[in-house]
Amino acid sequence: MAEIVLEGVTKAFGDGTVAVRDASFTIHDGELFILVGPSGCGKSTLLNMIVGLEAMSGGDLRLDGRSLRGVDPKDRDMAMVFQSYAIYPHMSVRENIAFPLKLAKLPSAEAEARVREVADLLGLSALLDRKPETLSGGQRQRVAMGRAMVRRPKVFLLDEPLSNLDAQFRGQMRAELARLQRRLGTTTVYVTHDQTEAMTLGDRVAILRGGEVQQVGTPRALYAQPANLFVAGFIGTPPMNLLPGVIDDDRLRLPTAEVSLSAEERAAIQVPNGPLAVGIRPESLVPTGVAESGATLNGRVDLVEWLGSDLYVHLDLGDVGTELPPALQKVGAKGEGVRIIARLEPSEPVREAQSLRFALELPGLHLFHPETGLNLRGGSELGRWPESPSAACA
Repeated sequence: MAEIVLEGVTKAFGDGTVAVRDASFTIHDGELFILVGPSGCGKSTLLNMIVGLEAMSGGDLRLDGRSLRGVDPKDRDMAMVFQSYAIYPHMSVRENIAFPLKLAKLPSAEAEARVREVADLLGLSALLDRKPETLSGGQRQRVAMGRAMVRRPKVFLLDEPLSNLDAQFRGQMRAELARLQRRLGTTTVYVTHDQTEAMTLGDRVAILRGGEVQQVGTPRALYAQPANLFVAGFIGTPPMNLLPGVIDDDRLRLPTAEVSLSAEERAAIQVPNGPLAVGIRPESLVPTGVAESGATLNGRVDLVEWLGSDLYVHLDLGDVGTELPPALQKVGAKGEGVRIIARLEPSEPVREAQSLRFALELPGLHLFHPETGLNLRGGSELGRWPESPSAACA
């Protein structure tokens, strides 16, 4: 068993910079848990505090109920795999994998048996006598994984392990890692800035921004119920379209569109009349003629991207003619020349400069508070808005 509990974990530096603020969540036994966010969000700092390479400034961190405050990294029963692989160039694959067992003074026969077991599991058996310089990037990454696995730790910690690989091989290694983790059942904490890795690998994901945890949940929950505007714009490719809107009694007004609200729908939107932020996933934009009812959003096509299985259509809605809610300004939205992206079937006959109309229905819209940016319909597990998004370090 290896359950990790974080309670108010904080990391602050002498100059007042707060790298991680009040991180609180539980990583369950056997879970592949992802820490994801943009550069400088605090995810690597948080990983380093879990393994003990960074000291906590506040809060507590427990492994199976035991506080890790003051516990040396070597005594935490965790193994880490770095982005740079960190394998010894003068040692063979066998010697690299066996190195932690040598330090632990394990009997040579048992050490060799463990090395062969791990090498077989990772497809390295034929490479045991080769030096790292003769290996591909993916093979070197497997050697680094093998050196961690051979110790049989309670927890694996992986810091951007695939970022040095090319895109095609990264996808292959991602699938291999997922299968391996499922087979081993070892609690794994994985840091990445790549949302594709986060969404495809993780049992659950924690999204960080500005040193604060924005939301924790399953990939499906993060996509369907983003806790705030940052999560909404961060998760998804293409990202969620974010627009200014105005609630006016039984109407939701958007650029070029107006959606009627029933009394029940209006009551569920717990903000007074006035501005708010609206999110629309690209696949929720349905060309008119397909949907049976709903208001329409009108735009002019300024770019078409054909990707084989998908068609991404970029539309210019023009100047929104109204001041953006503060929450939208925080995530970098601009009021001039608002653009959105629609994901359509690749067979759709679309061309640049064409005018298109899309049906809108309330179930396909995400509504966010104009000041806090929080989802007005709730998000999974956690939602918060960082007071100082720039106050963070890597």
